[in-house]
Amino acid sequence: MHVMKLSYIFILPLIFTSMNLSAEEMIIGEESYGDYQIIFEAAPKDQVYSHPSVENLKESETDIHIEALITWSNKINIEGQLPGSHIPYLDVSAHIINLRTKKKNIIRLLPHINLTDGFHYARNIKLPGPNNDKYSVKFLIKPDEKLLTYHFDWKQKYGVPMLDEVSYMYSDLDFLKMSEKLRR
Repeated sequence: MHVMKLSYIFILPLIFTSMNLSAEEMIIGEESYGDYQIIFEAAPKDQVYSHPSVENLKESETDIHIEALITWSNKINIEGQLPGSHIPYLDVSAHIINLRTKKKNIIRLLPHINLTDGFHYARNIKLPGPNNDKYSVKFLIKPDEKLLTYHFDWKQKYGVPMLDEVSYMYSDLDFLKMSEKLRR
């Protein structure tokens, strides 16, 4: 009985703390591809920490935080893989085009982790123009052939590479409201 009460003392504050951490995010698109589920988001700019050799924009130099949540579908039946779990070792990039000026930024999304999304791919970005312009974003996803290696059993049953290169395009996106938000 005392253990149960103690559990509530520790668990309830964690639940309420994580509820306050969730930031409003803009869904850019949701896709289903084979055994994969993908959600593309624009999120409020954030402070990001990494090894000094990894270049990240400071929060003050950022317009938005762009994200790709790439997971196994909830319907998969692949040994050793959990439905809904993050898929690592992908090369994910976002090609952001200002629709008025045609200026373009290509950003490689990096592995990230936070309390609201768990593991995902993301990057702080500076938009290629004013935050009140309209944009298109093309996401490109392909296997990271330098990092992911395959065992014989996977190759025999599912083939190599794990997935084919795919891209998704979204247009007429308005990031103004998201660029004015903070994660705090």
